[in-house]
Amino acid sequence: MGVADLLLERRELLAGRSGVDIDLAWVADMDTDRAINLGVPREKTVDDFRKLMDKPDVDVVVELMGGTGVAYDCVMAALDAGKHVVTANKALLAERGAPIFAKAREKNRIVAFEAAVAGGIPLLLSLREGLIANRMQSLVGIVNGTCNYILTEMTAKGISFDECLKEAQRLGFAEADPSSDIDGKDSGHKLALLSALAFEMWVDFPTLHIEGIRGISDVDIAITRSLGYTLKLLGVIRTDPEPLAAEKGGKGEVGKPGRLFLSVHPGLLRNADPLAAVAGSMNGVRTEGDAVMESMFYGRGAGRYPTASAVVSDIVAVARASAYGGIGPRWYPPQQNAYNMAPIEDYEARYYLRCVVKDKPGVLGRITTELGANNVSIAAVHQFESDLVGGNASLCIITQTAREGDMRDSVRNITTMDFLEGAPTLLRIEE
Repeated sequence: MGVADLLLERRELLAGRSGVDIDLAWVADMDTDRAINLGVPREKTVDDFRKLMDKPDVDVVVELMGGTGVAYDCVMAALDAGKHVVTANKALLAERGAPIFAKAREKNRIVAFEAAVAGGIPLLLSLREGLIANRMQSLVGIVNGTCNYILTEMTAKGISFDECLKEAQRLGFAEADPSSDIDGKDSGHKLALLSALAFEMWVDFPTLHIEGIRGISDVDIAITRSLGYTLKLLGVIRTDPEPLAAEKGGKGEVGKPGRLFLSVHPGLLRNADPLAAVAGSMNGVRTEGDAVMESMFYGRGAGRYPTASAVVSDIVAVARASAYGGIGPRWYPPQQNAYNMAPIEDYEARYYLRCVVKDKPGVLGRITTELGANNVSIAAVHQFESDLVGGNASLCIITQTAREGDMRDSVRNITTMDFLEGAPTLLRIEE
């Protein structure tokens, strides 16, 4: 109810700043008492959104129920009825955005969704307008506050993932069922929308590479911290470092990058990287454009009023556009992709590889031989003893830049070696 609260309390302020008067005409909620307790007249509340679609005094429908079922019905009904739509529903747009935006174009209506990514940070507005002159080259973001809180606490306190998750749930930073957050799906929804706006690439969501933080060990956090790195759950978008010319299958011009890597995964950042300092439940996103170079965005990614701030911003923007004839292409993501999706196996990075091994001669040689056989060069080797891993040696290797597929082949073969205790840990280093 944060949106209703701001609209009621600040109606005069918003009108003075924007030049349009925003009237909260109706509230649809199965529990109408919530709106009534905020000061909405009882006669302006209904318990079913369908009762509002033929109301002539409704210009904008704000969908805040979440999910991809009833919410989809609500948004499509609103567009069919000639209403503009404001939503904070990243799952809906990431998974079912194509028909929604097709309907919006057909009806010449707006679908605005600033609150769907990074909550109170005006990130989408910046990508859509402030950086419009740039060809974007990369985007790296921490866009899930639950995961960032857990990893921050693991780093600061040296405690396990399970302990930190329980604490996050107790404090309200994690849901009772945290799967969407900790398994990376929430970040994936947001990354899909960022890809559409910043890189003109619509993602077939089930094909997006997503890894979560469920398997992250406090041991790896402690070791990587000692090596100068901080572990974060990252959403990464990167243009192919080797442009694909049009005649080689790329969709762009000759010389323009034709492939795009998209991935959600735990990644290591240098401790001095500004994103490494994004702590607790905060969000942070770094973009790189060919004209502006690097830009940083930081703030609260969720919460009642940060989200409401973004939603109200969209409502005002839609009202202005409607009042002054500003509806146009800028409101819609692209209909066709400017890039091809690159397979994650072609991703290139430096890697952190940790193997818990028995104390036997020749272990390091066998591991390095396997890496070399797969074209992986080694930058550094570190060995940590029983104080960290309970009697066995923890062998940590930092590689030079390598191809993801080659690293996976190496790890697959190393896993079969008789000196190994448990599965190896493989993390990308994002630099």
